[in-house]
Amino acid sequence: MLTVLPFLSVLSAVPAIANSYSTSEKRTLQSAVSSALHSTAVSQYYLQCKELPVEGEPAVSMTDKQYHRLQALLQEKVHSSDVEKLLQADVKLTHNVRRGITPPTDCSDSKAYLALLDNYELALFSLEIAMPLSKPIANAAAARNRQASAQRSELNQLIARSNSIALVSVSDKKLLSPVQQANFLHPDYQGRYIFKVEQGWNNSLPNYLGMHVFIAETELSKTAKQWLIFLDKNNHFIKAVALDKAGAYLTALQDAHWRFDVHGNLHRNK
Repeated sequence: MLTVLPFLSVLSAVPAIANSYSTSEKRTLQSAVSSALHSTAVSQYYLQCKELPVEGEPAVSMTDKQYHRLQALLQEKVHSSDVEKLLQADVKLTHNVRRGITPPTDCSDSKAYLALLDNYELALFSLEIAMPLSKPIANAAAARNRQASAQRSELNQLIARSNSIALVSVSDKKLLSPVQQANFLHPDYQGRYIFKVEQGWNNSLPNYLGMHVFIAETELSKTAKQWLIFLDKNNHFIKAVALDKAGAYLTALQDAHWRFDVHGNLHRNK
């Protein structure tokens, strides 16, 4: 029983896979990835620890005796025997499955090798009884590429239609004098917390802005302290993204066009 625990632990935590697959198809893909990775581990053991194949004899027969069975099952269940394509179908899944495989520490570690073979057989059996995917894995990869392209296009459109974009931090309105509050904030703004503008892109903004949401004092600890905000020509919010989720936006924006120093003076970046 102990020899199959590494594989069973992987199956018990199915990672996020392309949403186009059903739950049973995700298990099929997981079994296929596990079978392929176990095959690789077995082959590496043979290449390091067994005699080299006779000249002219296929190396695969000296490494993984289940190789042809694996290839047939991959073709039947995921419609492709291309292992590299399979392992790239879901990188997170491949990473998690690989972590669950324990190869022998050296050529004398026969116990670990037998456990590896047992787990490989279990993975192949799981693949054998699995439901075939409804579409080839290549199509899923293409769908992800299209989705990523659409997301980039949407991001670029957001940047293009934003009159001003800024990196801001949450501040207390009480830190401003009455004159500053009158200069920077709308008379009807009721929130205690505001945005302090630090740097930005496109057209510059005032030093301080009202927030896009009302935050009560009890909610402050649960609210992001820094934001990336997108505004139209009337300084109305188009979108606000917490800084810890704004990596893709910042990558697309690159270097800021302007910034405020500690004294509140505006500087244009070269």
